[in-house]
Amino acid sequence: MKRLVLGLGLAAAFAYGVRKLFATPQPQPWEETDNDPEDLSADLARRAREAEDAQAAAEETRLT
Repeated sequence: MKRLVLGLGLAAAFAYGVRKLFATPQPQPWEETDNDPEDLSADLARRAREAEDAQAAAEETRLT
């Protein structure tokens, strides 16, 4: 029984080490999120303009 528990523990440690070694680094919460309302509204407005421009370009190529 001790060998089984020891084997499972070693296998789990090995799997954790391999995952940690080959995994891409996860972003830290303070690097990933920015909840500034001014930035969010500017970003949403920029995305909306880009989407409208892309849609207009698609319609323009479809009509010609």
